[in-house]
Amino acid sequence: MSTISRITGFVSRHLTKLIFVVMALGLLNTKLFGGIPFNIAICASASFLMIYPMFINLKIEDVGEVGHYKGVVAASIVLNFIVSPLLAYGLGRWFFADQPFMALGLMLIALLPTSGMTATWTELAKGELKAALSIIAISLILIVAGLPFALPLAAGDQLSVTPFFIFQRILLVIVIPLVLGDITRRAIIKRKGMAAFKTYKPIFSGLSSTGLLVVLFLIMSLDSNTLLLSEPLAAVRALVPLSVYYVSLFALSTLVGRLFSRSVGIALTYGTSVRYLALALGIAVPLLGSGTNSSKVVFVVALSFFIQVPLSSLYSRWMAGTVAAAR
Repeated sequence: MSTISRITGFVSRHLTKLIFVVMALGLLNTKLFGGIPFNIAICASASFLMIYPMFINLKIEDVGEVGHYKGVVAASIVLNFIVSPLLAYGLGRWFFADQPFMALGLMLIALLPTSGMTATWTELAKGELKAALSIIAISLILIVAGLPFALPLAAGDQLSVTPFFIFQRILLVIVIPLVLGDITRRAIIKRKGMAAFKTYKPIFSGLSSTGLLVVLFLIMSLDSNTLLLSEPLAAVRALVPLSVYYVSLFALSTLVGRLFSRSVGIALTYGTSVRYLALALGIAVPLLGSGTNSSKVVFVVALSFFIQVPLSSLYSRWMAGTVAAAR
């Protein structure tokens, strides 16, 4: 096994713990050494390192499977782009009435459904992988088309940018890495074959996770984070609405999933409960830049990892357990 494989494997296995460690080290850097000034080039490069490998593992052709799963895809659209934003809006108004940028962080999460982990968790829970891939594909298309208009509408006065500005950021953060990732995937398969590509997939996932850790360290190391250090209860305050948000999504999607077969229902749950947190960071960093307010947005997104990953794991074990019990 190569050194890169060992490193990326270690990162993937211990991602949740490493997220906590990296965030703590970043904040410690800010406290002890005053942090670092925001640098858009460095943060954008780290965001690319995080997102590009993730898209290598994603097949654009999977959008063609949508026609076979019209019902569950339609349900995912309702849950992802209507129910989720409304839930986030209500929780933001209730818990973050005096912290609009923390509410914006929650809304950003709500507007970015699914991720590469959606497929991974679906497989682990013995769900229908093709249904999950269909949900991912259609969600990405809707994000690219709708986020430039939905985000300013949801953010209100907290985001003074035009839809075209947001579209430019989406082009850099989603479309270009997506196209490059697809070209890379096709080139590997053409030269090495599908069997070889499958052996590389865990490495790409690990590289993406490594990029995520780099982004989190940079964000938590910003000199603007001194305010967060002066308010230690901010994390506790943010975890409560985040927990309500995720538990509500998992519960509601599980109930709606009963309208379909068990395996397709699992795909629906992960396709609507798992959010694209890495992409949220990738968009927030170049969109919001530096400053205390942007740190609050990123802080909420980063804390979401501590809820999303454990809940996804618990749900996967529960679903896998129900299959074993039924045999």
